[in-house]
Amino acid sequence: MDLSIVLVSHNQKELIKKYLPSLYTVPTSAAFEVLLIDNTCADGTADWVGRNFPQVRIIRNDVRKSYAENMNLGMRSLQKGRYFVVLNPDIECLPSLWDVAVKFMDNNLDVGLIGPQLLNPDLTVQPSCRRFQTPLTMLIRGLHLDGILGKFEAMRQYLMMDYDHKTVIDVDWVTGALMIVRREAITKVGGMDERYEMAYSEDQDWCCRMWRAGWRVCYVPQAKAIHDHQREGIRKPWSKMARAQLVNAIRMFQKFNWKLSRS
Repeated sequence: MDLSIVLVSHNQKELIKKYLPSLYTVPTSAAFEVLLIDNTCADGTADWVGRNFPQVRIIRNDVRKSYAENMNLGMRSLQKGRYFVVLNPDIECLPSLWDVAVKFMDNNLDVGLIGPQLLNPDLTVQPSCRRFQTPLTMLIRGLHLDGILGKFEAMRQYLMMDYDHKTVIDVDWVTGALMIVRREAITKVGGMDERYEMAYSEDQDWCCRMWRAGWRVCYVPQAKAIHDHQREGIRKPWSKMARAQLVNAIRMFQKFNWKLSRS
């Protein structure tokens, strides 16, 4: 088995209905298993998946868990794949995604984690590989000033706007919407840090720990997927999710003594 793929849904049935089929319609030579974690959905997500995709294993949570807790549960529950895949419900798989990812990981044994090129629904490139946050960029994003200060040099550096997003490159971190992770790296580094609330920061934290444990993190733009980014923390800047985004960022900086780096 090449891939163990885990999705987490909290009342995201419409996204699951729209994008889960792409997992099975995109041609690939990679063998994979899929797990859906129903995170206390009230919209019938698990029932719909069970009826339409009986090959998908389903876990139903009795209480709502954070993204990190759910992904760690997925890592423990699916053990057949040589690589573990973090997959958001709003991802549409494109041709060659899995074949390119598996080949790259097979040929680069010092790489612990990769992110593919994510595209917006209009097929423009979505910035999904980034340099580590600084307290300044954390503040800009935490206060939702991206629209005003998005072209500020610190933000341009953070979002790697000086990179053409066309060639394979080592990066500080990739966003957790879609990650392909080597099992051996997980064994040595550990899973996601479950101290982060809800979602946000667990992906950057994980990549930082990968680097510090001697594993490379790479952006592989030849592997492509569409990310219909929901951006709840941005769309609802005073929501519980938005508050968790800021709290988690502060918690992450405290953990790394206010300096994220590869070593």
